[in-house]
Amino acid sequence: MEAVSEKRRAGALWAYWWMRDLVLYRPMAIFIILCNLIGSIWGFIFWYGQTLLQTPWYMWVFVPDCPLYALLFVAPLALILLGRSRPWINALVAVGLIKYGIWTVFYWVVYWSRTADFNFMSMAMTVTHTGMILEGLFLLSFLRMDWPTVLGVGGWFLLNDWVDYGLDYHPSIPWQVPLNWMQWHTVAVTMVFILLYAVMAERRRM
Repeated sequence: MEAVSEKRRAGALWAYWWMRDLVLYRPMAIFIILCNLIGSIWGFIFWYGQTLLQTPWYMWVFVPDCPLYALLFVAPLALILLGRSRPWINALVAVGLIKYGIWTVFYWVVYWSRTADFNFMSMAMTVTHTGMILEGLFLLSFLRMDWPTVLGVGGWFLLNDWVDYGLDYHPSIPWQVPLNWMQWHTVAVTMVFILLYAVMAERRRM
């Protein structure tokens, strides 16, 4: 059993590093950057455009979560390709990509389970937001964690959660998807990342 477990672990690590090398291949990196730019523009205009018009400008940074972090991914990827990686940027954007990617996939899974409405938009968004999760996992391999980063990133996403669900700036959610499910799953993901980053920072300090 231990030998089988070790082989599975080695296979998972191989797949992860293969994915990392694929993203670092410049033509692929340029393709990903273009996809993220197009997807971000689409999300800002067609998914969040009306909401942004009804939101005070000083709250805009808290509203378009997915397109914002898809756009921000361009910066750390470009810096990595240029050999100027900034670990704190990687840490921030990684959480946003994974957190809101998971949010969207979870949202659609719950929606499907209650409606059986497997429409094109829901499936397309599930695929693209799974891509966001993979982009976040890619950035995790470039982290060098310290306590200021843990506190800064953790505080930022706890603030985001409070704005979304405390001040009611979360995306529109139909009645088929329980709001409390989305709220507590979102907070749970934030807490998991704070714990993970804290462990990484403490291990680096030792």
